[in-house]
Amino acid sequence: MEEKRKIAAILTLTVALCLVLVSLAHAEEKATSLNWVEHKPNPRFTIYDPGTPKEKGDDLVLDNKTGLIWARNAHLAGKTLTWEDAINYCQDLALGNLKEWRLPSKEELLSMVDPSKGAPALPNGHPFINVKFTYWSSTEFETNWAWNVHVFTGHRCHWEPKIVGFDVWPVLGR
Repeated sequence: MEEKRKIAAILTLTVALCLVLVSLAHAEEKATSLNWVEHKPNPRFTIYDPGTPKEKGDDLVLDNKTGLIWARNAHLAGKTLTWEDAINYCQDLALGNLKEWRLPSKEELLSMVDPSKGAPALPNGHPFINVKFTYWSSTEFETNWAWNVHVFTGHRCHWEPKIVGFDVWPVLGR
C-alpha cells in the first residue's frame, strides 16, 4: 500500500511539473509575439505597450538580463495586500493580454535591486513607474511567514508574517 502512495505522489508531482512547464512555455511564446520597443535609457529593458501610448500603467517591461516580464507599474494593485491576497491578485491578473502572472521569488526581486542606488534601488534608466518601498515575494520562510524585499532602499530582505500588507509587483516567465 505504501508503494502505491509513493507512486501516486510521484505521478502527481510529475503532472504538476508538466503543467507548470507548459504554462511557462505558453507565456514565453505569447511574449515573443509582442512588439517590444527598446528602452534607450537602459538597454537591459524593452517595453511593450498594449495600444495605449499615453497610459504607461498597463505597459509591460522585459528584463533582457533575466528573461522575466514585469508590470511597468510597480504599484498596479494600488494598495498593499496580505501575502495570500498578493498571490491571488497575480493569479487573477490579465495584463497586456497575458495571463499566468505570479508573485516573483525573493531572488527574482533581488535581481532588480542595485544596492549602490537608492530611492529606488533599481538600475539607472529603469522604465518602471510607481515604485514603492517593500514587495512580497513568493518565497515562503515558514508556514505563516514569507520573504519580502525592500526595493526602495535595496538594503534589506526580510521575512514577515503573511498577514502583513506589502506591495505586489507581478512577474511573468521562467
